[in-house]
Amino acid sequence: MTFLKYTIGLFILFISPNLLFSQELRFGKYNEAEFIYSEVEFEPEADAVVLQESSYNIFLGVTLESKIHRRIKVLKESGKEQANVILKYYKGDDRIQDIYKLKAQTVNFVNEEIQIEKLSKSDFYEVDAGNGWREIRFTFPQVQVGSIIDFTYVKADKSILSIDGWVFQNEIPTLKSIYDITFPEFIWYKSLKQGIKTISHDFKTKTKDNYRWELDSLKGFTAEPYMTHYRDYLEKVSFQLEGYEYRELDSFGMDLNQYKSLFDSWQDLTDFFADRLEFKSYLSPKKKTQQITGLESEGTDTLKLAMDIYEHVSDEYHYSGMSAIVPSKDFSETIESKNGNRAEINLSLLAHLRNYGIIAYPVLISSKGNGRSNLVPFPFVDQFNQLIVVTSIANKVYYLDATDSSIPFGFLPSQFLVNQGFLMLEENSGLIDIQTHHSSGYFVFDNIHIEDEVSLKRETAVKAMGFDGVYNADLFNAENNSSDALREKLMTNEQGNLNPVFTFEKIPNTNQTLIKYTTSKEIDKTQNLYINPFQLLRWEPNPFVRSSRTFPIDFGYLFTDRYGAKIEIPAGYTLDDYPENVAMTLPSGAISFSYKVNIINETAIINSVITVSNQLIGPEEYPDLKYLIDIISSKFKEPLVLVKNQTLAPESNSAE
Repeated sequence: MTFLKYTIGLFILFISPNLLFSQELRFGKYNEAEFIYSEVEFEPEADAVVLQESSYNIFLGVTLESKIHRRIKVLKESGKEQANVILKYYKGDDRIQDIYKLKAQTVNFVNEEIQIEKLSKSDFYEVDAGNGWREIRFTFPQVQVGSIIDFTYVKADKSILSIDGWVFQNEIPTLKSIYDITFPEFIWYKSLKQGIKTISHDFKTKTKDNYRWELDSLKGFTAEPYMTHYRDYLEKVSFQLEGYEYRELDSFGMDLNQYKSLFDSWQDLTDFFADRLEFKSYLSPKKKTQQITGLESEGTDTLKLAMDIYEHVSDEYHYSGMSAIVPSKDFSETIESKNGNRAEINLSLLAHLRNYGIIAYPVLISSKGNGRSNLVPFPFVDQFNQLIVVTSIANKVYYLDATDSSIPFGFLPSQFLVNQGFLMLEENSGLIDIQTHHSSGYFVFDNIHIEDEVSLKRETAVKAMGFDGVYNADLFNAENNSSDALREKLMTNEQGNLNPVFTFEKIPNTNQTLIKYTTSKEIDKTQNLYINPFQLLRWEPNPFVRSSRTFPIDFGYLFTDRYGAKIEIPAGYTLDDYPENVAMTLPSGAISFSYKVNIINETAIINSVITVSNQLIGPEEYPDLKYLIDIISSKFKEPLVLVKNQTLAPESNSAE
């Protein structure tokens, strides 16, 4: 293994690292400050850091060429995982994207000398990632604490309708991230910016048609509890083609520069999709109703018919696993194959509904994790990644996704619970608010009493409603559940060692499941009793233990959890202590909590209600949220204390 060795002047040691890193770093050129750098000031626990990264972009005809450079410093042993790199690009059938001129090397500073180990072509492995995607994988050798990982490559992209742009943040902190792009004179783009630093940055330069973002001191991102995906909040910029000039001869043979604009309105965006032959085949299907489903519609109310159609499509059509907003085959082909991507399955549902006279339209959304926390209010096509269906029946709106038969009619997968979508109409298309009105939450009731003076018996009923019933369908299902998992979810350790028998009851015409079970625990009649009224079914253990929060808290949907318990105070015991009553609400009103104990005729009645009325809570309210959840968690651990009454023996009379 060959090492290239260089000597550096020690005078650089006296120059501030921040000053050196403010200068642009070039592949293969290093300075002393990089090697002595050992801790990120704004994130001291970081195990590695991006010293600098850059992307310079210029058009070669109608191909965008990006020269990308990234340099990483390993600060701790765990940071050595940065040595494994994957570069992903979309090749497709027409070589849409390509990566070339890849160079990479590990750099160490040993005995005041730079030691460099370069990767050869044989060290880069290209693999097929499926569906037109390719990956180049490589691993840096000789990486240790203090090593610098340095690589550069060129990426070519022919898909200029939308440009991926640049994400300025990484999983590890980034000292500097640069994105520079120069547009041709005949092409105009709209930019889509996300993140405080990206939006506020002055990106215009003195060079015509050149734009530059240069962001400093960017925190790394890590997963946090109740965060759908960090990608939705990252500092980033992307672009969509707004218009272009083209040359055309007039009737006199004179050259004219004509301007063609794209997507001036939301209706333009709808027409862009709807004019595609494959898309149009679903919107206006030519097959007769009976050829589509064979369902009888006469004498059936509209909602029941819509539910039957939804069940037919979700059961009979197989989802390929491919997310898409456009179909690749027409409706006839999908009916024939009973297989398709998400757009094909859901547009088939739309065609079925329309053929039975039920109002239905396609809706495009940006699902959670797609990289958009909020939609921009202009027709930016690249912000959407999923197609669902909306229908209106008896003045009630239902949003549908037929790719998963376990999701009931009117419900959506959890990652699709977003605030807005793009409604595609024949006229007046535009953004709409998405609201899924379901009464979600848990209802728990415990009846606790002493049986035969030897055991503490607890009869429990649990109802899982709305989204909580849907997303826990496998758990709260007699056929699919694991009794161990259910016991762990529903029972406290003090409820006894007996194996309970769970009974399941699906409540008619609802998405609610009622579960009942009974447990018993032997007691010592000479000892005091400590009884926990119920077990917290959410946020246990407490997920909010960090001192601060970077990203918003997303509970996904609104819910109300209600807990109730009736505890009979048996003869021979006195209620000595019980939890104090509590009523608390976050300053914003997003979450409220109450806990109340009433003593009536030797019976303790305990009721607790937790209500989430705003599923998205900003990080600025995290300290208050953390405090509230701490109170809830501790309150549910407080027992009622029943003290055993002392029986006094009668005094004996002694006689001489």
